This record gives sequence, structure tokens and C-alpha cells, in this order.
Amino acid sequence: MSAYGAERKRILRQFGAHLGTLRKDKALSQEKLAEKTKLHRTYIGKLEGGKTEPRMLSLRLLAAALDVSVGALVDDLPLPQERKPRPIGELASDR
Repeated sequence: MSAYGAERKRILRQFGAHLGTLRKDKALSQEKLAEKTKLHRTYIGKLEGGKTEPRMLSLRLLAAALDVSVGALVDDLPLPQERKPRPIGELASDR
């Protein structure tokens, strides 16, 4: 796995753990959070498990359902230090 991939995975796991904590603090099950957001329960589970990256609209729905700001969901996450590697063909087109 590339440094980018490892860092991305770590950040997604941190986001998921934080989301799960916020959900539990509100005494919501994944099912109840899914109902409030109109997102699928398995999507909530994948987010909490760090298996998928949230989309912007999903962040808005989650924040509203948890009665927090979007910033409260993401502000404590580290900024990525690595960048996604670019395909060699893209590098050649920069010249």
C-alpha cells in the first residue's frame, strides 16, 4: 500500500470512530441514524468502520441528524500529508 493509501485509511478510521462516538452520545443506533438521515444503514456502518469516504451531502445530513456542525465531524481529523500519486501519463502531459 502506498503512503497515500495508508494515510487515507488511517484518517477514514479516525472519522468513523468519531462518528460512532457522536452517534452513541446521542443514544442512536445505526438504524435510527440511517432513518434520520435517509442514508442506508450499511453506509453508516461502512463510514463508522472507515471503509468508505463520506460525500459532502452525507456529511451535511449526518451533522443535521446529530445536531452538530459539519466542522464538528471533521475538524479534529489530521490534514493529509501525502497526496494521491498521479499516473505517469499525467506527469508527461505537464511538460
